[in-house]
Amino acid sequence: MQNQLNRTKSKKDIFLNVLPYLIYFLCPFIFFGYFADYVQFFQEKSALFVCSTDFLSENLNQPGALLIYLGKFLTSLYFFPLAGAAIISAVTTLLLLTVAKMIGNYTGKRAFFIPLILGGALFYLQTDYRYFLFNSLGLLLQVVAFYLHLCLSKYTKGWISVALSPVWYFVSGGFSLLFFLMLSLGFIAEKNRIGLLKIFALWCIILVTFYLSKEYLFFQTAQTLLIFPYSELNTGSQTKLFLSVAALISILPFIGLIKLKIPEKFSLSALSGSLIFSALFILSATAIGMKQSDQKSKQYFQVEKLFYENKFEEVITYNTKNKTTNSLTLFLNNIALCETGKLNDLLFHFPQSADGKTLFLKWKMEEEVLKRGGYFYYTIGMINEAYRWAFENMVMKGHTPEGLKMLIKTELILGNYRVAAKYTDILKQTFFYQREAEKFEKLLFNDNAINADSGLGEKRKNKISADFFAFTDNPILNVDQILAKDSMNRKAFEYKLAFMLLNKDYKGIALKLPRMEQLGYTRLPVHIEEVAAALPSLKMGVPEPGRIQMNTNTLLRWKEYLTVFKQYGSNAAAAEPVLRKQFGDTFWYYVFYR
Repeated sequence: MQNQLNRTKSKKDIFLNVLPYLIYFLCPFIFFGYFADYVQFFQEKSALFVCSTDFLSENLNQPGALLIYLGKFLTSLYFFPLAGAAIISAVTTLLLLTVAKMIGNYTGKRAFFIPLILGGALFYLQTDYRYFLFNSLGLLLQVVAFYLHLCLSKYTKGWISVALSPVWYFVSGGFSLLFFLMLSLGFIAEKNRIGLLKIFALWCIILVTFYLSKEYLFFQTAQTLLIFPYSELNTGSQTKLFLSVAALISILPFIGLIKLKIPEKFSLSALSGSLIFSALFILSATAIGMKQSDQKSKQYFQVEKLFYENKFEEVITYNTKNKTTNSLTLFLNNIALCETGKLNDLLFHFPQSADGKTLFLKWKMEEEVLKRGGYFYYTIGMINEAYRWAFENMVMKGHTPEGLKMLIKTELILGNYRVAAKYTDILKQTFFYQREAEKFEKLLFNDNAINADSGLGEKRKNKISADFFAFTDNPILNVDQILAKDSMNRKAFEYKLAFMLLNKDYKGIALKLPRMEQLGYTRLPVHIEEVAAALPSLKMGVPEPGRIQMNTNTLLRWKEYLTVFKQYGSNAAAAEPVLRKQFGDTFWYYVFYR
């Protein structure tokens, strides 16, 4: 009976010890799984894990690269948002559990305060979509390695950890410094000469390893060998917080030696301590989640997701319901409008920038620009230029799922089948893009299949055939060159009209009206019609759209617009609220108030 009671008590103690960490696991899981899944989407689209020995060897080129490899492997599972949420939660929870066990190993008591602080800080870090998983993995590996060191010390006296320090440096790179600092503090805690001897041996081995790595093995700069794979960018520019977490972890052996005597009246039972600890985790996670929930990022990445899936109608519908001023969102939305033939019907239903940055992106050697800017050129038929943007982004950041697909599509359109086949082979060796790779593979060396394809066939048909130097600093000049050499490129023409609308170029638009019938227009786009309706009032002549009939409703609305304006004594400021309500999505309102 006594044994049974002891076993029951032991199970209860284990449950109470683990309960706060189960609660903690659920907090980030719920947040990232249901409120901030854009974090997983961004990170999964930012890297590509390839199941091949070549890819593995590429990620063994310097200390810490293996950590990146492991991070890419786990991040590839972010393809399923709930799997990504579980991975983020599991890594952090394991780190906290290990820290608690480590401190308990020193003090003989349950740890509350340090795991609570670390849990909140790590949750906060991960809410930034630019904070990559390998950072948390790097911290976790150091803590686990030191805990194993403590468990094995009674057998090895710590010498095995000293001997294996070069291997650990190669595995985790700059993060291994945390482990070496923990080791040193642990040896100091031994308070004997042997401990000092182990410290001396450890750092001699580390310095020799570092020197050999720099001079003979990896040929990297001292700074790279010292800190890689850590970088400010890959921690979401949260340098101070991340380094504070790293510093706290590095001094855990010292903290574990601090034994505070708590008066008996303030001591808590196991149940009370577990419940309070769990409640504090919930409160801190709730506060962090509410503060860090980024609706703008969530909306942008939802648009990007729909865009990558070629769901252009859904992109437009989503942005109509969720108004935004984000220039990248509007850039993708304008491409979706052009792809659906609605660019100059709905342009002013969304905020626009007069300098054209919502229409096209200027060349910059930055990931956010290179990753997306080529889609504009892909839409208007500059396939070579679209390929160049995707290729440059690959050179800078390595393969990404959408970047690789763009390289394949452009090579297929251009008929460069051998190169397309190489890219397709890479895509086939991924976990979740094999079906797309197989579809691309069926198009290789098959012109008829490409011409019949709903997406690629249309792009091949409309791609520009004349060569010219692209003006990446002034994209509208590229549109002008296309129209000068291929007057029937309707999408380039749509962008030209849109740019003229943004610049309030009445005369230029009036001169383009006769071209529209030649390009197959059966009606004038809404905003072009609004320009045409206003031309007589501006004493710029009667519009000449050929046989295309003007919409009577547009003419009536223009008269109504002028009537409202005159009702307020032609006072633009006084008339603005009423005009915005009735005509806020028109070219007329844009001209008056933008």
